[in-house]
Amino acid sequence: MKKIIFVFMLLSLLSFSKEYNIGDQITIKISGDITKNEIETAFKDYKINNIKKDENFYIVNFTSYKVGKNEVVIGNKKLNIDIISTINDSENEIYQNLADPNNRYIEKDYPHMFILSGIAGLIAFLTGILMIIVDRARDPYIIFKKRISKINDANWREEISFELRTFIDNTLKTNFLGGEYILKSPIIEEDINFIKKLDYVKFSSNKDGDYLKYRDQAIEIVERLRKELKNNAKL
Repeated sequence: MKKIIFVFMLLSLLSFSKEYNIGDQITIKISGDITKNEIETAFKDYKINNIKKDENFYIVNFTSYKVGKNEVVIGNKKLNIDIISTINDSENEIYQNLADPNNRYIEKDYPHMFILSGIAGLIAFLTGILMIIVDRARDPYIIFKKRISKINDANWREEISFELRTFIDNTLKTNFLGGEYILKSPIIEEDINFIKKLDYVKFSSNKDGDYLKYRDQAIEIVERLRKELKNNAKL
């Protein structure tokens, strides 16, 4: 037996027009031999907001987001609904400023790990260079050579002895600056005698003397000590 279903438009903002805007809530009245389950099946492609049973008919409220001609089949009846869009063509372009290809930015897959590795390598290299500079700045031999080159005829009596004893103390962990002249390899007796001679010149009333001769002898002692210490370290 065929079901005869009567469909009436009821209570809608546009209930008396043939067109509905996308997203409008549409309410219809359905009467006849039909079940709620059949109504839900008929409107399965739409958003059903509410189905209300009232005496001998159903009141159905639904929403359609499908633009164009929509056809709902209920029993042997067809309900045609025309849904129109509320936006214009220009609004369809969500990113209007990118409509021109020249304005588009293409993100490149930059080698981030390679860059980070390079930075880490550079930091390690610079740190190594810095450590070398620091070590050289603390090297007793470098300090001696730098300071001995600044000695002149006016200060040599004090400075030559001071720089030579400073080098010996920093290298051999002795106390020549405190006047404790001890034989500790590779120091020899002649080295101590030279330092005592410098002390005599420092406190002597006779201020004459060739400071270049004393300076060169101090440099020779330092060079010999440095060479022997290196040789002993290799053994």
